[in-house]
Amino acid sequence: MAACHNINQLSFQVFVSLPRCSFITHLSLLKLLTGFLLLICLGLSSINQAVADTRLIVLVRHAEKTNLQIDDPQLSPQGEMRAVALITALNRTPLSQLIATQYQRTQQTLAPMSKIRHLPVTIVPAQKPIEVHIQQIVEQVYAVKGNSLIVGHSNTIPLIIKALGGPEISAINENDYSQLFLLSIGDGQSASLIATRYGQE
Repeated sequence: MAACHNINQLSFQVFVSLPRCSFITHLSLLKLLTGFLLLICLGLSSINQAVADTRLIVLVRHAEKTNLQIDDPQLSPQGEMRAVALITALNRTPLSQLIATQYQRTQQTLAPMSKIRHLPVTIVPAQKPIEVHIQQIVEQVYAVKGNSLIVGHSNTIPLIIKALGGPEISAINENDYSQLFLLSIGDGQSASLIATRYGQE
């Protein structure tokens, strides 16, 4: 006898060879088989719940800015290319929200992603004391279910990672724009961080 079940696109088959024996033996075997399948279902439900509670936070510094000595510079042509490269870097990563500060360079870094993903950019103003800004970022991350992409600044990215439960990382060099951090967080689970790079260095 073959019992075939499909649970969340995970297909498996249990084959049981029934000897010629009494109906009671068959009934007992069916009970065992039913119990076995129930345990598998419960186990998969726990795994699925754990996965559902885990979210990915992607953090990058804004792309290259112009050299103009002003408070709110725009992206340079090189920075605009990096903003487009971010789309390719996160091509297979589902995103639920995009977070930037009030500065043009962070919003322009997210503009191509916002357009292609049809997601608005949530503005969390960078203000003093910086601890207030970091806390507001954390609250915004948890306000929306799913993965978040945060574009911050060289001095805020390490603080955001730490505030979300990640490890302490080295300060980002003023001339470094290519770092990309993948922070996995979940209820009751330790956060894990992967540091990589995107675009041209």
